Amino acid sequence: MRITSCAVLLALSCVSTAALAADAAVDFPSKPLRFIVPFTPGTGMDNIARLVGEKLYESWKQPVIVENKTGLAGHMGAEQVARAAPDGHTLVVTASNLVITSILYPSPTFNPMKDLTPVMIAARGTNSLAVNPGKGYRTMADLIAAAKANPGKINFASAGVGSPSHILLAEFEDATQTSFLHVPYKGTAPGVNDVVAGHVDAMFVATHTLRPFVDAGQLRNLGVSSNERQRSAPGVPSFSELGITPGMPAWYGFLAPKGTPVAVINKLNKEITRILELPDVKSALEKTGLDVLPSSPQVLQELMDTQLERFTRIIKKNNITAN
Repeated sequence: MRITSCAVLLALSCVSTAALAADAAVDFPSKPLRFIVPFTPGTGMDNIARLVGEKLYESWKQPVIVENKTGLAGHMGAEQVARAAPDGHTLVVTASNLVITSILYPSPTFNPMKDLTPVMIAARGTNSLAVNPGKGYRTMADLIAAAKANPGKINFASAGVGSPSHILLAEFEDATQTSFLHVPYKGTAPGVNDVVAGHVDAMFVATHTLRPFVDAGQLRNLGVSSNERQRSAPGVPSFSELGITPGMPAWYGFLAPKGTPVAVINKLNKEITRILELPDVKSALEKTGLDVLPSSPQVLQELMDTQLERFTRIIKKNNITAN
């Protein structure tokens, strides 16, 4: 059998590429790592980044620098990572709103769905419908009945136009055939503060964020947007129990710049999974209400694709645009 020079060159090229990828994994990490968290300190993503970063330093002996880069609901921090060298030393630690921003902030120079490579899901979380206790809504049925009797008059806060809490509100209105007065804020904290103060009636809040307000009697949790009850709120009914279609659970995870070698992605995935399953790390995160469920890169990619289809449909149906 005759082998052409082109075939030989192609074979050598494949071997060379594979060897380079393997070398990249062996040499990685070769310098300090950067975790870009496109949200404020104290959020679920920030907690994950700092806990994992500390343990990575212990095992790899390379410093892990956690940087909070906020802006455009996490879009700006994600774009910064996408422009970094694709060598695994710079990762974004973000959440499912990344899919939403890819729809709301279309750009010819940055598309999170194409310019970032999933490393893994670190944890999952849920959202809950919170109300001010003084408003008289003791159950979900109370709120829905009041909304149907007063369409468009009950105030409902969100973290901003196009935020996950806004998307959840749109889904909730569709599922319950209700209409609320949407009051967008610049972030979760000011919205929650106004619900606590009684200036606004209700808001969707991450269940782990809501918990201390409920414990203090400042807010009431009417229902968790999930298929089953949550460990962090065992006395609160799930949306499925209430006959309401639940919104999609939030994910918290790691992504790298497009083009990062697969061997490096796999090495990161393996080590971060090991760290997340350490009893002290897992316990610390679960105490905040997160479910530690490390995944493969493929699982995160499939979930992002599913969410892209679902969120695109909701955003178009409700004519949601970015601020």
